[in-house]
Amino acid sequence: MPLFLVSRLLSAAGVVHGFSLREGGVSTGPFSSLNLGGSVGDADEAVRENHRLLRQAAGLAAEIATARQVHGDRIVDELGREVLPPTSSQDPGADGVVALGGGAVGVRVADCVPVLLHAEEAVAAVHSGWRGARLSIAARGVRALQHATGADPAHMLAAIGPCIGRCCYEVSPELAAAFRALFGEGAADDPAKSPRPHLDLRFCVERALLGAGVPPERI
Repeated sequence: MPLFLVSRLLSAAGVVHGFSLREGGVSTGPFSSLNLGGSVGDADEAVRENHRLLRQAAGLAAEIATARQVHGDRIVDELGREVLPPTSSQDPGADGVVALGGGAVGVRVADCVPVLLHAEEAVAAVHSGWRGARLSIAARGVRALQHATGADPAHMLAAIGPCIGRCCYEVSPELAAAFRALFGEGAADDPAKSPRPHLDLRFCVERALLGAGVPPERI
């Protein structure tokens, strides 16, 4: 049983990556089986073993660098050093992690969108919920790779991972209108025609990546 899903684009480029699934771990009860969250009440030893199994399945020897996610738009490197500051005041933490020296980075998601980015000399992992999508954090991840390495977005690869679908993501009319204004009519149902509009986070993330210069065939 595989522990993660992979992107055809990143696999063809030889990038070690994955979007983890729920199966293949040792946690039990409500956390069964590949729980990777260390702050939800699961046994610490089970979480550590799940992380080890995931790294083993991916062929990674080193730890996966992550950040304390706060639904903002700060980007840091694998050592926690700021690569791009937030565009406004936010809690301590970051929602994008860049690896500049061959290290491994990751983000944790439930309904939110995980985005993996690859440039020739660096990679990044980005966490984009609706707040991050409104801040175009996927585009900020592209800018962070540009800033850190000089990479051209036209040569980058981006993989948008599993997340909540438009079918299931009901939002307020005000939020739907805001996203339609930012990303176009395809971002959400028209609140003037639907009292219970739905938001398409994947569409918004893709629009942000396109706006940052990543070609559609490389997403």
